[in-house]
Amino acid sequence: MVLTVAALAAASITTPALADASPSQLPSGAATAGANHGFDPAKGVGLHDAQLMSDQEKLDKIVDQITGGLPEYDRAKIPGFSEVEVDAAHRHLRLHWKGEVPASVAKVLAHLPAGFSAEVVPAKYSKAELHAARDKLLSNGQQKDLASKVTPAATRITSVAPAVDGSGLDVTYDEDRGQGRFDVRDSLAPSVRQDKTSEVEAAAESLTGVQAHVRYQALSIDAQATREADWSPWQGGGGLQTGGGTICSTGFGVTRKSDGKKLITTAYHCGAQGPYYTWSGSHAFVGTAKLENASATNDIVGIDPGKNTSGNRVWDGPWNMTGYSKAVSGWGNNNVGDMVCTSAANSGAHCWLYIQQTDISVTGPNGVTRPDVEFAYSDDIAAANGDSGGPVFTGSNDWTTDEARGVITALDNTMDCGSFTTADAWQRKPWCFHGVYYVPIGKILHDQNWSLNTG
Repeated sequence: MVLTVAALAAASITTPALADASPSQLPSGAATAGANHGFDPAKGVGLHDAQLMSDQEKLDKIVDQITGGLPEYDRAKIPGFSEVEVDAAHRHLRLHWKGEVPASVAKVLAHLPAGFSAEVVPAKYSKAELHAARDKLLSNGQQKDLASKVTPAATRITSVAPAVDGSGLDVTYDEDRGQGRFDVRDSLAPSVRQDKTSEVEAAAESLTGVQAHVRYQALSIDAQATREADWSPWQGGGGLQTGGGTICSTGFGVTRKSDGKKLITTAYHCGAQGPYYTWSGSHAFVGTAKLENASATNDIVGIDPGKNTSGNRVWDGPWNMTGYSKAVSGWGNNNVGDMVCTSAANSGAHCWLYIQQTDISVTGPNGVTRPDVEFAYSDDIAAANGDSGGPVFTGSNDWTTDEARGVITALDNTMDCGSFTTADAWQRKPWCFHGVYYVPIGKILHDQNWSLNTG
């Protein structure tokens, strides 16, 4: 649940009703909600972006000519073919091939559109050879476990793929802890891990007969997880069932500097003490909120996941999106005019919120003053009732990762949700807002003596 706050004096901010109002009390606004989910390129596309997509389309068509239209998983059928890379920014193709390219391919490369270029890079292995080598690490369609002299647990192959440059196989592994189980963090000392990696590399090369590029990587998480039925390591933007049976959202994974304990945050007003469970699915136990990890003035509490842990990622996309999250790269300060996004459990992800004001002291309906709060506003949906505790962030590394900016504490500027639905729509009518108040992450980390989980 999100608690709204008293209006600021600014003319653009209207007086909200309490977010706990019943559906019959919900005011209707003139605005109609759109599908403002995550980073929407269509809202910020410029001439450069449009040209880039056009160039990519042309390069993809050239690849189809080279491969005879075969999909990527079927290209081992092409003799000598290893891989092809598309570089739309430079209108360039890089073709990895073992031996001489056939006349049909050479003809395509000799008649590229004006302004486009291509290169052929010799490959050590063809894709067909690497597929045959990969199959030697499989048994009945499953990746084999390998005996280990370095660790008591057998080596579990977690992924195998032909290297992009055709130089061999890319192999990842971890220690086999049983079905669906893996180490949250590397349990081996660096020197032991190095020995284990060398052992796996030797075994893989012996079995496959090709060069192997090996690295440690824990078993991946199946895409069956959603915001509302997440599991450890807990991610930001996931659905929480509060002690009162309402929905709130996880914020960010953090670590206590005092002892290295990893916590997952939510809003203090969602419940500063007691257990939390996932919003849907099996209603798995997430952890316990404790006052020692809480601040009423920052409206934050760190949920202790017990034997489990928190991760370094944030869910993105609509609230009912499956298996899509991004790593948190770090955190930054907030400035008026910055564009930020929210990605909370009840309404999902929304971008194109612009910071209107910073350094605001706000008193919430629970009577607690939050002395350091930012306010961001969107012409579309910024958040919905039930998004309390959710992350606020901006994109980094070309929007491949998220930079943390804060945690949702309250909402303002009611708007008409239109046809937009939420995770708890079965329980109450959705209530949408243009404006979000959030406590800056830098303030939270400083006051709580936490560090942000990043990856």
